[in-house]
Amino acid sequence: MVYIVDTVQVDPGRADEYVRTVQTMGVPVMTAAGARFVSCWATADDAGEPVSVQTVWASADHQDWNEIRRNMVLDPAWYAYSNIISGLWLGGSRRFYYPTDGSPTP
Repeated sequence: MVYIVDTVQVDPGRADEYVRTVQTMGVPVMTAAGARFVSCWATADDAGEPVSVQTVWASADHQDWNEIRRNMVLDPAWYAYSNIISGLWLGGSRRFYYPTDGSPTP
């Protein structure tokens, strides 16, 4: 199993909109492509700094992830989601994580 972890920085005033967009547009398009939605977490929006939003997806392995990516780029809904969500973040990263021996899996 590979976990795809997206961590983005969002202006505090737009954090709710970002999370709502993930839930209403991102989850449907990503799960339709074959990804498994694991979680979406955010830091406090009243800390006087950008909110960090972490979204985690899962797939069987990198080969499966490449198939999911192919499915996404063939889906017009992906482009609608991508155009909206990319306008809401300030910056971020994507990392691929693998569970270590003895780690519980979500």
